[in-house]
Amino acid sequence: MDWTVIIAVCALAAAAVQTWRMRKLKKDVYEFTNSLERNMDAVILGEKPEPAGETEDSLLGRVNEKLDRTAHVLERKEQEIRENKEEMKELISDISHQTKTPIANQKIYLEILKSRSLPEEERKFVEKLEHQADRLDFLFKSMVKMSRLETGVIQIRKENSDLMDAVGRAVSAVVPAAEKKKLRLSVEADGRYVLPHDRKWTEEAVYNLLDNSVKYTESGGSIVIRLKKGEIFTEIHVEDTGKGIAVERQAQIFTRFYREPEVHDKEGVGIGLYLTRKIAWLQGGYVEVRSEEGKGADFCIFLPNG
Repeated sequence: MDWTVIIAVCALAAAAVQTWRMRKLKKDVYEFTNSLERNMDAVILGEKPEPAGETEDSLLGRVNEKLDRTAHVLERKEQEIRENKEEMKELISDISHQTKTPIANQKIYLEILKSRSLPEEERKFVEKLEHQADRLDFLFKSMVKMSRLETGVIQIRKENSDLMDAVGRAVSAVVPAAEKKKLRLSVEADGRYVLPHDRKWTEEAVYNLLDNSVKYTESGGSIVIRLKKGEIFTEIHVEDTGKGIAVERQAQIFTRFYREPEVHDKEGVGIGLYLTRKIAWLQGGYVEVRSEEGKGADFCIFLPNG
């Protein structure tokens, strides 16, 4: 036989073997990636990965064994988180219960003292004590509210309803304080704004923004509440003519207990804006602020339309 033919046959045979090996390798890679993807999905969903069908010495067997251990660790961590949440719920409940009675008693005793004929100087001290008791009461209520939201004790329950109902109640709640400072309150809305949202907590979020504007807007200023419906989000703007916020501080104002240096003489504990951001986030939305120092502020809550 001609050596050329022999070499050609051998080359063809080698090429055939190589092609077969490549196809098998490609098939093995596809099977490996498919199995890996299924098992990773199982771990993400909190389920047990499927058996490898391979010995532990194989690559797939070793990977699946690691995924199984990972799933076990995640399951244990999830159990620990659930137990910690239950402990936190009990702690929050205890704090709420234990603080209500002494604060309520303080207010009763202060009311009794105020009803009596006291010298002017002592009456001023009683009024200051009453003011501090109110602040303490507000602080505890805000902290309990914040903790309940963070630990999932309070659930956001969204229902399709007109957003103006929640906004209207929030506006009504700040009217007395606004009138006391001679602030002009106005609402700009066109039509109905029906979308899924938690009415109670959305009212809380809007109220916090309005309360903030009333505190930091000087007498004779104005606050405008504007509603605007976009393609994806409905916007609730609270615009004021207050002191404004420096650009470098705008990221900090939504953190817990943050208060700007120049406003420590004002009422508040630095929780309102944090709660507003948390409430918006739990409903799939977010909060933005546009402001310049000395030129007022425009806070906006974005809530998804569907």
